[in-house]
Amino acid sequence: MSSMTERRRAPRVDLVGQLRGELVSVDVPILVREFSLGGMSFQTSKVFDTDSHHEFMLTLGDGAGVVVRGRVAYCRQVEQHGAQVFIVGIQFLDEDASGSAGDVSGIIEKVH
Repeated sequence: MSSMTERRRAPRVDLVGQLRGELVSVDVPILVREFSLGGMSFQTSKVFDTDSHHEFMLTLGDGAGVVVRGRVAYCRQVEQHGAQVFIVGIQFLDEDASGSAGDVSGIIEKVH
């Protein structure tokens, strides 16, 4: 049995059901699975090209939200309840980390 190397730079927060997301450019809903200061993973019905850049609107139940930009690190097709969906990993872009890091950390604090 091989061990997997942890490559994440920031701990992940499980946000299923607590954070809504939407791909801004094409109005595609996403289900945020995990979230950290460095990136997020989500589930969607749309395939994403690795290394492509996108903007996402992330909103908490209380209406607080933030727009973040990220690079697709991976996109994996999986079967869920008989339907094909995609699990996508996003790395937040450094240019946005300095400007919106407070907003992203604020979302994480609100969840806790």
